Amino acid sequence: MTEQEKLDQEKSELVADLVATQTVMDEVWRYHPDNPNKKDVIKEYNILKQIKTDIEEELDKLGK
Repeated sequence: MTEQEKLDQEKSELVADLVATQTVMDEVWRYHPDNPNKKDVIKEYNILKQIKTDIEEELDKLGK
């Protein structure tokens, strides 16, 4: 691997890390106290629990 290829690979990895970090920041911002349109963590968690239960029930039906 050439020096330029190593630099390009490192840059590509850093850009991927930057995108991943921004994605997590965007998700956390949805619940951040300073966000005027913040989501209710408890409500969102309960919605996810229901979705999980629904998926488990569907999987159970398919298993029979």
